[in-house]
Amino acid sequence: MFPLPVRHRRARRSDFDAVSAVLAANGRPAWAPERAALRRFRRLVDDLGADLYVAVAGADVLGVVHVTYSRSLTGPPRARLELLMVDPAARGRGVGRGLAALAAARARRRGCGSLHGSAERESAAGRFLVALGWRSVGEEVELDLGDPPH
Repeated sequence: MFPLPVRHRRARRSDFDAVSAVLAANGRPAWAPERAALRRFRRLVDDLGADLYVAVAGADVLGVVHVTYSRSLTGPPRARLELLMVDPAARGRGVGRGLAALAAARARRRGCGSLHGSAERESAAGRFLVALGWRSVGEEVELDLGDPPH
């Protein structure tokens, strides 16, 4: 069992192995610790146009969330939930809920009116997000963040 409390922080370059372990625990292929994968992870960590955050308890990384942003010439910026994953051993403890809330708060702060994700309603991720108040829109889910500031 992981210690409490769970806190969130921006991912660091040194989180490569821990984030890779969370992905592998969820059935995603583990990254090989080769130069290309390390370089790609470092670029994601350093990208100020996106958010890559981890949920940690003590020294353990329990989950990861990745949100990307794009500007629009005719409307508010757009936010996209690229990844939200929790270590299976930490599920049911509010880790995913906390990461989803963090993603929404960060997108609101950037002036986005909604947050989109590619999880289908029938998938476990889609059911989880719909239970949190997201709505199914075609093959995606969407969270209305309210009117963006003018």
